Amino acid sequence: MIKPGFLILLLVVSLTGCVSEQRCQKRYPPAERTETVIQHDTVTSVKDSLIPLPADSSLIRALLECREGKVVIRQIEEIRPGKKVVPFINLKNNVLTAGAKIDSSSIYFTWKETHIRESKVQLKVIENPVYKVTGFQNFLIWSGKIFWVILLLVIGVALIRAFIKKKFPI
Repeated sequence: MIKPGFLILLLVVSLTGCVSEQRCQKRYPPAERTETVIQHDTVTSVKDSLIPLPADSSLIRALLECREGKVVIRQIEEIRPGKKVVPFINLKNNVLTAGAKIDSSSIYFTWKETHIRESKVQLKVIENPVYKVTGFQNFLIWSGKIFWVILLLVIGVALIRAFIKKKFPI
């Protein structure tokens, strides 16, 4: 009959070959390669601004006189236009109209800015090798399964016999 010491020894020997996954990865690191990928990102942003213009002025100086009951311009003494201001004068039917045309005092300005960002990304690719089981390894796998089935049957039969002897002493 199988002695308990032999069973314990068999169990210890079968379990000593097991290695944890962490220890296995430390001993046998997986094959990996590093790929560098250059990524280009184009960013377009619309910006706007208000550009104020400096103050501007113009001047018209003229002499007026009355002829036959009507006002007439006798002489224009001075016309001084500004950078953006254009003066004008008009006299019709005794009505004097003087003014200046002025461009806007600020300019609304929009533009687009385009930036190209270049970033390098390193990718680690772990290559998983594909292992195929050889015929001998397949034989060992099936013989191990058969061994464990036989071992469990022997232990089960031994336990049943021991239980029956205790229950029904003959």
